[in-house]
Amino acid sequence: MKRTKLLCLLCIGILTGTTSCSKDDDEDYTPQNYNKQETNDQPIDLSAYKFKGAELYSKETFTYGRFEARMKMAYAPGCISSMFLYYNDSYKGGGKVWNEIDIEVIGKDSTGFQSNIITGSKEQQITTEKVHKLDTPVNTDFHTYVVEWTPTYVMWTVDGKLIRKTDASTDIKQQVAALVEAQSLRFNLWSSKSASWVGNLNPNKLPIAQYIDYVKVSDYDTATGTFTERWTDDFDTFDSTRWAKGDWQMEQVTESPNNVTIENGILVMRLTKEYK
Repeated sequence: MKRTKLLCLLCIGILTGTTSCSKDDDEDYTPQNYNKQETNDQPIDLSAYKFKGAELYSKETFTYGRFEARMKMAYAPGCISSMFLYYNDSYKGGGKVWNEIDIEVIGKDSTGFQSNIITGSKEQQITTEKVHKLDTPVNTDFHTYVVEWTPTYVMWTVDGKLIRKTDASTDIKQQVAALVEAQSLRFNLWSSKSASWVGNLNPNKLPIAQYIDYVKVSDYDTATGTFTERWTDDFDTFDSTRWAKGDWQMEQVTESPNNVTIENGILVMRLTKEYK
């Protein structure tokens, strides 16, 4: 993806009509080729506003597993709505590896999402961004997003349909083998300064919200090659022993704990604007 992430700058098809549903061919996605239907929005003077985003992240970390969430994603030009795994020390550089696995709805197109593996280091990231086109907007209904991470593959599915699979045996960039650190599970909603990646932020499109019905985490048994449910959170209440909320600056937004709420059994993350 077109950004350098810090821990304090984390991020962090999907319908049954998905048209990209094949195994990873290890060809890099070129962001400039993404559908540009939203790029007609001209830059707007953002200096009159303060923007507040949201981030939810697990306090525990995981080495391999199956990560499932039923969500209605958010969408607006200039914004990113995500679910991702992240090694918490990636931002430090200086010999620390970068480990990350992404699902991101980005503001260039409401009918697509980007999958990505990021390895290497802060100083020299290795990425394999791929965009998966959909037939309808991502923010109109709930869908079940799954990432499976094992020593031999990383796989993305939506509503039970295979979207992408990166196999260690055919992984040209050897990213599966490079995912060696335990990672936290994260969800966030924010705005990037990179218009070439996500389009131009338009305050008139805000507020937007990402809705999470439940999250299920399963452990992976390397001996048997099977998954066993570890826990499920239905968000009847906010479990502060399991989750924390982001409170840092992230490009065009400040992540606000107040923008992460529980409403009628749904966890809601919002991206909002305020006049200065």
